[in-house]
Amino acid sequence: MADYIKPVIFKLNDEMFGIDINRVQGIEKEIQVVPVPNATTYINGIINLRGEVVPVYSLKKKFNMPDTGVSENSIIVRMNGIALALGVDAVLEINDIPKEKIVQMPSMLKSAELQYLDRVANLDSGLVILLDIDKLLTEEELHRVKTITESVQ
Repeated sequence: MADYIKPVIFKLNDEMFGIDINRVQGIEKEIQVVPVPNATTYINGIINLRGEVVPVYSLKKKFNMPDTGVSENSIIVRMNGIALALGVDAVLEINDIPKEKIVQMPSMLKSAELQYLDRVANLDSGLVILLDIDKLLTEEELHRVKTITESVQ
């Protein structure tokens, strides 16, 4: 086991988050999002990513953050057999974070609904919330995303 983790650090409004680089398939800029009628509130639409239809998931809506419009960048992840584009404001860096800079999420913030809030990195630039991508979607959200993907293939 390494003495560090390497997350992709990104910004949503003024907050910093990170996802393990091993879970990231790619980072895309300025991709055209096609809206999907009657999709779940967290889905902004779909994109064509090199021939694959990929749902675009709004982390801002999931996290109850003010949404200022369509995100300029997307981080492509694969979870539970499906690709998902996570809309973010900006990708800041990909960097090694030493193990001693990372702590568990405070227990008072852990609940069944917030299992995806994994750990916190305390960096010179501020706190970075590290997300557990496998726990981001609820069972219902995962089912809806799979349904959207299958219906447009």
